Amino acid sequence: MLFQSLYESSIRGELILVDGGICHWHLRKDGQITIREIIVLPEKQGSGIGSKILESLRRISGAKSIVARCPSELSANCWYEKKGFHQIGKQTTKSGKTVYIWRLSLIQ
Repeated sequence: MLFQSLYESSIRGELILVDGGICHWHLRKDGQITIREIIVLPEKQGSGIGSKILESLRRISGAKSIVARCPSELSANCWYEKKGFHQIGKQTTKSGKTVYIWRLSLIQ
């Protein structure tokens, strides 16, 4: 259940909450941060909330990269590209929709 997952993530400190947005993420042992969900309220889009969340993710100790999945029809794909993410693949869901996989390296 999503509520149980969010609760456990909150205990581990794997939630970022900002006014108008939330990010549910996980840091793997190999240093990859996986964005599980990232939501910015429609009325707050374009106000820099996604950038604030990304900067918080960049500062996580031990993080080497950030990976996100995004349905192909969402405008968020343009945001990932503008922020320096590279499309590393795509998947087809059981329902036949395409999901792009994005990766941002944090190692200079």
